[in-house]
Amino acid sequence: MKESATRLSLLHVALIAIGLVVIVALLVRHLHHRHSPGASLANGLPAAVATPASPVTIMTPVRSATPALPSTAQILAACHPHLRLELTSVPNIEPNDNYNMAGVKLKVRFWVNGDGFVTRSFVVGFTVASAADQQTELDFVQHLTFTVPDTEECRTQPLQMIGNFSESREAAGEWATVLEVHPLYSLEGSQVVQRP
Repeated sequence: MKESATRLSLLHVALIAIGLVVIVALLVRHLHHRHSPGASLANGLPAAVATPASPVTIMTPVRSATPALPSTAQILAACHPHLRLELTSVPNIEPNDNYNMAGVKLKVRFWVNGDGFVTRSFVVGFTVASAADQQTELDFVQHLTFTVPDTEECRTQPLQMIGNFSESREAAGEWATVLEVHPLYSLEGSQVVQRP
């Protein structure tokens, strides 16, 4: 019983192998006949008339170009949040009187959620700012609100923002702390730019 089952199995494998060889040979013959220089005329008739249509004429399926999926940076760049209110009074940084006020810098990184609220923030660099000034500016950032584009990607991704506090001289000659806010990722044309 075991020997007959093995023979039957080998017979099936042999028949399948022979069938595959015949199919490959027919395809090669068809391709050779189709692309040979004398294939334009066969028996005095055009090749299209002399060669019957074969069901195996498509060798490779044509693939349609699928658009590449956007990267996370591209999605974040497209979700550019905008401040809801103009900044009218940023808390002043109070450096030492002997320091050049134009050199005062404080950089904060923070995240905005899909509702436009700041979820967390921290200082990433500063020149002259006390721990109390740093905390005051962080508290100020925590209360900012933004308008976020109403798309699924923008509502679900935390959006990274950069806040740069610096000193600017007003028209009356007084120094005031200003805040410039921009997203970590932005689009310039079709290019994603990561700002420091």
